[in-house]
Amino acid sequence: MQLNKPLKIRTKRGIVGIEAAIVLIAFVLVASALAFVTLNMGMFATQKTKEVIARAYEESTRAIDIAGNVIAKVSTEDKYVELVAIPIKLTAGARPIDLNKTAVAITIINPDGNAVHTDNGYKYESTVTFNMSPNFKDVVGNKLQLLNATWLYARTDESSGDELLEPGEIVLLVFNASSGTAGEFNTTAYSRVIVEVKPPQGATITVERTVPPKLDSAYVDLDIG
Repeated sequence: MQLNKPLKIRTKRGIVGIEAAIVLIAFVLVASALAFVTLNMGMFATQKTKEVIARAYEESTRAIDIAGNVIAKVSTEDKYVELVAIPIKLTAGARPIDLNKTAVAITIINPDGNAVHTDNGYKYESTVTFNMSPNFKDVVGNKLQLLNATWLYARTDESSGDELLEPGEIVLLVFNASSGTAGEFNTTAYSRVIVEVKPPQGATITVERTVPPKLDSAYVDLDIG
């Protein structure tokens, strides 16, 4: 009888050990599940943070830039600016821009404080390859009202008919800066020309130039004066 007691004690101890192992395994499984959820949520939050930073960086950097000097077509007889042409290109590494979705705001302020403004200067659609020649006004200007604008292309591929600004291409944003001799507003000497171009992605670019005092040439470089 005395020999059986140690066996019972050892049996009870073995059962307690198995129960403790089961509880320990359960704790390990629960801890593993919690760790997986925590790591997964951390990776998800990190990914979302990276996406937000990437979008913010894309919106804060320029997708388009000025590709050269701003040129004005002048009425030498009446001494006012008829058309203004701004060359625009993509910045390095930027994705193609849909010009149909690009907002254009134009403001012209005369020396006497009289001003005109439009929040949507893109009115007329054109895919004509531009040519800064004497017939420039005939090709484009007669189709534009005051502050109406159009995009004119210098394409790497002349057969391309879309309105996407792609790498290697240059477009001219051309707008009518005057309503003419019989109109109510003319862009004269010392007038300020302010143009804001907002593409679908990327930061807005602002172009501001002042009309020079001498308007004796058919074309005037507004960057030089």
